[in-house]
Amino acid sequence: MVAVDAAKYTHKAMICTFYGDILVKPFEFDASLTGIKKIGEYIKSLKKVYKMQEVVVGVETTGHYYEDLVRHCHSEGYHVRILNAATTAKERETLLNWSKTDNLDLMAIVQSLIHGRGTSSELGKGKVFELQKLTRARRELVKEQTDTKNLIRSYIDTYFSRVPRKKHMD
Repeated sequence: MVAVDAAKYTHKAMICTFYGDILVKPFEFDASLTGIKKIGEYIKSLKKVYKMQEVVVGVETTGHYYEDLVRHCHSEGYHVRILNAATTAKERETLLNWSKTDNLDLMAIVQSLIHGRGTSSELGKGKVFELQKLTRARRELVKEQTDTKNLIRSYIDTYFSRVPRKKHMD
């Protein structure tokens, strides 16, 4: 099993058996395509060394930073389990460890995989993927537009607060 805590610039991974025995202690790799290809080669070499039949990669979702890694792992034929951050947080609770570090997250990912948590659904491809990207972009633009309108209203209210807006009839 390969547990991966995805991040913007650097992913962190740990490789274990299906029983949770650590084969390779936590290590970092670049979140770029080059780094993702390197870990793919590393997994292939370890698969030969440890005579692994199957490789399951568990990735905790973090924004969209995990998507390239998941696509690469699918293309390599690995079983990929996508774990929500809430799932790993719940697993940390069962470990009675409330602190938040990447190494503990990796252990929580491993435990989640052992307990069969996560989804194995593939990420969108082709038109579906393009629509997802467009929808996310639109959502962000609408949010920015709303924030800008609210800021303008705030400035107008502040600037014109001394100007009477309505005459009150008594």
